[in-house]
Amino acid sequence: MNAGMYNLILLIAFLALMYFLLIRPQRKQDKEIKAMRASLKVGDEIVTIGGIVGKIVRIKEDRILMETGTSKMTIEILKSAVGSVVGKKAEEKAAEAKDQKAEEEEKPAPRRDKKVTPKKLGGEKTEKAEKAEEAEAPAAEEEPKAE
Repeated sequence: MNAGMYNLILLIAFLALMYFLLIRPQRKQDKEIKAMRASLKVGDEIVTIGGIVGKIVRIKEDRILMETGTSKMTIEILKSAVGSVVGKKAEEKAAEAKDQKAEEEEKPAPRRDKKVTPKKLGGEKTEKAEKAEEAEAPAAEEEPKAE
């Protein structure tokens, strides 16, 4: 292969990398936002892109009438100005927590038959370890050496 072929392969690899790292995730996020805005209903609590928090009173084709503040002031905004839905995230988290709890209940508890004792720090030997070494040392000295 010549240098021109390597450059072409490098260019194609770079374009594929750009697609999978930048374009594809952005399209996925755009679809999620579009679906969220399409599923808005009266009574949802929303936050606009500008940070205004309110409750949906009426939905028109491309506009939303929302109530905000303690004086229940109504504001008309575009659907495209909705940044997120506040109440749905909490409901989704609660549903996920229930699912995880159900999965944990299905799993059997780990067996704890064996007693585990922690090692002492600093290289100190325990009394049991010293006795075991003393018992092994004389037994090793009594064995005849084969030459």
